[in-house]
Amino acid sequence: MVVVVVAAVVALAAVIFVPLEQYRDQGRSIELAEQELYELEQLRLDLETRLERAQDKAIIKREARKQMSLVEPGDELFRVVVPADIIDFPQGWYLPGVEYLITGKSG
Repeated sequence: MVVVVVAAVVALAAVIFVPLEQYRDQGRSIELAEQELYELEQLRLDLETRLERAQDKAIIKREARKQMSLVEPGDELFRVVVPADIIDFPQGWYLPGVEYLITGKSG
């Protein structure tokens, strides 16, 4: 009789605690998903801000000057050129035109 009561108590405990553990796991999963959602929303807001700024003509011009060396009439463009003797292109370099422009010699 005692064995049956102990078995019933163990079975009841298992029936109670297994769903409780699953409930806790789901809670952790929800917290992780909410954190990921928050981070993605922040990324979306950042990208929207960057997109809005990218529509501004002054910013487009500044980025073109910075990234592509856009020169306006009357501007003077200065470039720092690395001496060709310290540049060592890998054997079989696949852009010989670039190599010639930088080093003055081909392959």
